[in-house]
Formats: sequence, C-alpha cells, structure tokens
Amino acid sequence: MKVISTNRRAYHDYEFEKEYDVGIVLKWFEVKSIKSSQLNIKDAIVRVADGELRIYNMDIPLYGKTSPALIPGYEAKGKRKLLITKKELAKLSAKTDNTGYVIIPLEVFLSKTGLVKIKIWVGRLMRKVEKKQVLKEKDIKRQMDREMKHL
Repeated sequence: MKVISTNRRAYHDYEFEKEYDVGIVLKWFEVKSIKSSQLNIKDAIVRVADGELRIYNMDIPLYGKTSPALIPGYEAKGKRKLLITKKELAKLSAKTDNTGYVIIPLEVFLSKTGLVKIKIWVGRLMRKVEKKQVLKEKDIKRQMDREMKHL
C-alpha cells in the first residue's frame, strides 16, 4: 500500500469513529495524474446523494502530457463517484443523517493490486474546547515521557 496524499488537518479538526476503504471511479488521465502525486484532498468532502457516495472538491489537475483539447470542459474539482457496498452505504447514510456527523477523506493510496483507493472516516467536528483538551493531554504526556527518560 503506497500512500499518495493525506489530509493531516482532518486529524486535528475531527473526532473519528469508523473507517472505510472505498474505490473511486476515475478516467485514465486522472489515474496517471494521481499516480504522479498531483492531488489535493485538503478541501474534499464526501456526501451521500441520490443513493450514491460522491466526493466533492478533490483537486486532480490534468495530467501534464495530456492535451486539454482531448478533454474539453474538464473540471479538476468535479464530483466523483465512490464505490462502496449497499450495506455500508446504508450505514453511512444513517450515520450522517444524525446532526454533526460528516464523512471525511483521509488518505488516497494505491492498493496492492495497483488500484486507487480512498480511506474515509465518519466523524464529527470537534469544538475549540475539545481541541484544547486534546492538546493539553498531549502536552502532559510529552512532559511525563521527558521526566521518565531522565530517571
């Protein structure tokens, strides 16, 4: 498994509960662009719409060696369909119907067979107070580790 892109900001802003690995429907030039690590998922969001799981705002620029004349009207931040089983889709839909829960893409990676996959997590947005508490706990743990190291 080769990780191509990660959304590190999501680890700071969200509290996660459940993880899924899903496939994505791409065109040939998008796959080439992703494999050359030209991808940004920082602003991406996943939603359930019309009985399908779709990812929005995932920036995949046009592959460098592809002529723009071959692909008229290409949208780099267009919506793309994600591949997931109906059973898992029903679970995700039920979970996101609750207030405060969102689906966030965390990683784009190549599977062992060479397919492009996305790791998505279901979570909720943390408030400022919760973020401060997490940072405080990390700081206390860091200080304890330093003290234990000097003993």
